Amino acid sequence: MAKKLIAHLAAWYEPGPAGGRGRFQTDGGYLLEEQRMYAELEAKARGQPLAVEIEIRPVRDRRTLQQNRLMWVLLTKMAKHYGNMTAESCYLNMLDEAGIDTEIWQVPVKALPIIRNERKVVDVQELLSDDVCVVRVGLGSSTFTRAEMAEFIDRIFDRLAEMGVSDAETTQQYRDWRLQRDG
Repeated sequence: MAKKLIAHLAAWYEPGPAGGRGRFQTDGGYLLEEQRMYAELEAKARGQPLAVEIEIRPVRDRRTLQQNRLMWVLLTKMAKHYGNMTAESCYLNMLDEAGIDTEIWQVPVKALPIIRNERKVVDVQELLSDDVCVVRVGLGSSTFTRAEMAEFIDRIFDRLAEMGVSDAETTQQYRDWRLQRDG
């Protein structure tokens, strides 16, 4: 039986002086995961040494979970501001504006779980009957690189500003985002 994964982190290897040992630095987008990992390791170790297996491989330059979380927080704010939209609808609109294709399909209601599994983002637009609905689907941002996701989040912040969403929380999120993004 496979053992449960404790953590998945991305880190930077910084070479040491010639012939010396370098060091690893956890990527900023994984700091919460690193904290959670240490807490779980401490709980499992109970003050005793604990054997763990570490696998190191080159990182795909994928968007981070932290970027994804921020995106959904912002899209939820956008939806609340519109009042008659879901965060998923806002997401699909923003994907369209970014040039990422979304499509409208007429499908059996029973097929929704399968479509959600395959297409990632599914927003029910209209229920035509008990058995059939119209959905808007897209592949979403799961294949975005960090830079593409950063650009997408910038677009969302721009849209929120255009909409007049400028509460203290959103302003702070923007400042934190810029600080993290720009270093």
